[in-house]
Amino acid sequence: MESQADIIVIGSGINGLSAAALLAKKGRRVIVLESADTPGGAVRTAEVTLPGFRHDLFAMNLGLFAGGPVNAAIGADLARHGFELVPSTKPFCSLFPDGTSVGVQTDADATRASIAAVSPTDVAAWDRLGAQLGEWAPYLIGLLGADLPSWKAAKVLRKAHKALGMDGVYELTKLALASTRSFANANFVSPKMRALLASWGMHLDFAPDVPGGALFSYLETLGGQMFGMVIGKGGADTLIKALVGVINECGGTVQCNARVSEILIEGGKAVGVRLESGEVIRASHAVISNVNPSLMPDMLPAAVAADRKVARAREFEPGLATMMIHLALDELPQWIDPQAGAFNYVHIGPYLDNMAMTYAEAAAGTLPTSPTLVVGQPTVTDPSRAPEGKHTLWVQVRVLPLEIADGRHWDDVREEYADYVMGILETYAPGLGAHVLGRHVLSPADLQRYNANLVKGDSLGGSHHPAQFFFLRPVPGWGRHRTPVDRLFICGAGTWPGGGVGGTSGAMVADIVG
Repeated sequence: MESQADIIVIGSGINGLSAAALLAKKGRRVIVLESADTPGGAVRTAEVTLPGFRHDLFAMNLGLFAGGPVNAAIGADLARHGFELVPSTKPFCSLFPDGTSVGVQTDADATRASIAAVSPTDVAAWDRLGAQLGEWAPYLIGLLGADLPSWKAAKVLRKAHKALGMDGVYELTKLALASTRSFANANFVSPKMRALLASWGMHLDFAPDVPGGALFSYLETLGGQMFGMVIGKGGADTLIKALVGVINECGGTVQCNARVSEILIEGGKAVGVRLESGEVIRASHAVISNVNPSLMPDMLPAAVAADRKVARAREFEPGLATMMIHLALDELPQWIDPQAGAFNYVHIGPYLDNMAMTYAEAAAGTLPTSPTLVVGQPTVTDPSRAPEGKHTLWVQVRVLPLEIADGRHWDDVREEYADYVMGILETYAPGLGAHVLGRHVLSPADLQRYNANLVKGDSLGGSHHPAQFFFLRPVPGWGRHRTPVDRLFICGAGTWPGGGVGGTSGAMVADIVG
């Protein structure tokens, strides 16, 4: 059996669907092929604990998408298909063992008051960095939205140089290369303020001492006050359903349970795919892969995969692993600082040295004694995710070993380690366990089972360390969303600008493919 499309998209993650929706809006005949039974990749919502409790299994924060190019282009269409954003003016806080917290709010005075309560001397530094972000934001956002390298990026840098001068460009470059610890130590006195910053680095595979971590920590921490946070009303999967709706109404197709076994190459060009079922689908214009780069060579003919430029993609390294713990609760956690109950994210590190040790333990293959916990409280702003008076809790455990050094499999230790994490949570929210109505744990191995792109439980789609970031992402010869194979393009977290629910790399590919 053989069929035809203008453009084939392999994988229905946020970037694959974004590219498909934008191209379908342009009139292209697009087919999206997804191996799983549900589209969305790492954006998935399900009732995994009890009926009526809707849990975002992996990604929850949709802030990048809300401010990104896809929403700007087709936001009205997505809204027609049921996508609605719920904003939070209290995006995150860091909670500490002594019962204090520091919270970032869109109300600048409220944030200052929270900082002043733990470190009055750091208020001025916070204001200075916030003003700096306001000055730098147009150029940082411009670079994040431009392919690397490209003329568009060069124009952004030229504008930055003109507006900020050489000193400003120097400071920007230094920020992009600095570790979170060095940046935090240079700007804040209090260990709690330094931890507030460093917690965001742990979201993205940046321990406090890893070069390059300061940029992400700076953008997310200070950006919390500037932009707040948004989640999808009813669950993050409402975004996926809306993107699929746009594709369908424009004549495109999203086909699940359709695993691609081979990308067809003729005359050095990608011309289509073969499914495991044996069906062949030909692409007259392009094939776009929303697949982890390290998996791509195995999808190509052996002679093509043997080429050094193609084979190099196997070297693309995952970040460290993640565990997800989903809880159905009969009431919100009673945090040791009650103020934490109003925030969408509660970070528990608690301090830089704990985060650094956690990363070292995980990298060595041992289970961390003090994992960084990102506790999501979505029902604080979106009560529709649970029955009336009830709540869901989203617990991301960062960072964990890709493989456990003593040879145990994650299936053997999943519940035991989840119990350990629950014990940590009890010290910050006494009595939490008594209010748990249901629990569902996803180990790193489970993450990969849900989505092959989450290699060994890396929820980021590949490490973001400097050796495979910026213009080096994913590997040399695969930059600018192109592969060494003509008419075969790639998008997703493994490409610039990296992980997160943004859709930006999908938009970049849609612009290239047209």
